[in-house]
Amino acid sequence: MVRGTLNKIFSSKAFYIVFSLLVSIALWMYVEITLNQIRRYEITGVPVVHLNQEVLGDRNLMVTNVRPDTVDLTFMCSQSVASRLTKDTLSVEIDLANITQTGFNPVRHRIVYPANVDEDLIEDVSSSVGWITVNIDRLSSRNIRVEAPYRGGADEGYMTDTPDYGPREITVKGPAEVLFEIEVARVQIVRENLTTTLEDDFPFILFDRNGEELDESLLSQLTFSDDLIHVTVPVRATKEVALSVICFYGSGATEHNTSITIDPPMITIAGDPEDIRDYNSLNLTTIDLTRLAVFSDTNMYTIDLPNNFTNLSGETEARVLVELLGLSFKYMSVSNPYIHTINTPAGYIAEVRTQALDVRIRGREEDLMWVTEANISVLADLADCGPGTQRVPARIFIDGVEADVGAVGNYNITVNVQRE
Repeated sequence: MVRGTLNKIFSSKAFYIVFSLLVSIALWMYVEITLNQIRRYEITGVPVVHLNQEVLGDRNLMVTNVRPDTVDLTFMCSQSVASRLTKDTLSVEIDLANITQTGFNPVRHRIVYPANVDEDLIEDVSSSVGWITVNIDRLSSRNIRVEAPYRGGADEGYMTDTPDYGPREITVKGPAEVLFEIEVARVQIVRENLTTTLEDDFPFILFDRNGEELDESLLSQLTFSDDLIHVTVPVRATKEVALSVICFYGSGATEHNTSITIDPPMITIAGDPEDIRDYNSLNLTTIDLTRLAVFSDTNMYTIDLPNNFTNLSGETEARVLVELLGLSFKYMSVSNPYIHTINTPAGYIAEVRTQALDVRIRGREEDLMWVTEANISVLADLADCGPGTQRVPARIFIDGVEADVGAVGNYNITVNVQRE
């Protein structure tokens, strides 16, 4: 019967309401007692913040050391307040505006609390130090040269040129004894096997007079006019291109019986990868074989590249040997009836004074035997002539011979141009 009564009580809705209320009151009392209980707390390593440091710069002074640079704090407060106080939310400030001399200067500090903490809820605050000692030195400046060597190299088929960078000097401010030790500011370009021009801003590293990196502990005492150096490492593609000549064939000379030898046959050039991609040969000159009056001829020609390419091989000239193989000459004299003029200026008449012209015909031996004077005509164009007796260029034509033969060399005849 008792058990039944208890079961009814524990299973009733009223019991659960009363029980929940008692638990809530107990939890509230625990929180009130625990979180609002005033206790002593300690926070270590609170950073020291410098105010008005720029004022020192105006006075050519600078901070070289602060002792200590962190402070330990103890205080009385509730746990709810203490939970919002850490070395990351607290700071200790020192004001440098009143410092006017070098050496060790004692400065009082002020504790700065986070905005969400009421200072009136904090009691019995104490610090591990009463004064912060600030060491002040005279601020000096010095121009330090900048170096930007690149040793990473280019990928196969490419080359790098000398890096361009700026500024070439930076101004460094700090204690005179520290500045004296600095030799150079060197850019470390950590890139390799380049295939395109590199352009970027890079930090620099200070090196002392012994070639060693400046001690990191000294860097905090220095300020710089520039923090980054703009560096451009030009990258160009390299390529071997063939040297060539353009030939005008004729008078028995064809691609099959003409030998062209060029020394050097190729050169190595460098240029922009896009420009150089389809550049495969360099034409040295144009040779009119109809004017070559010998079977073998050698000439030197300048290797003249476009301005956007560089000749890496170094040769400035090429020797070109032209050889005509299996051909012969036939010498003939063409008499006046076969010498003609065209385009005589209006109102003028032309008289050919040349009575005979020696002509050199070139071709295969078996083809030359068919050439007679009747197959040859000499023609001079007088379109640009003025009055008077003069020498004018003439062209030689061979007709009626079914073979590849023709005159070689340059020819002139004498004409007299006068008014009708």
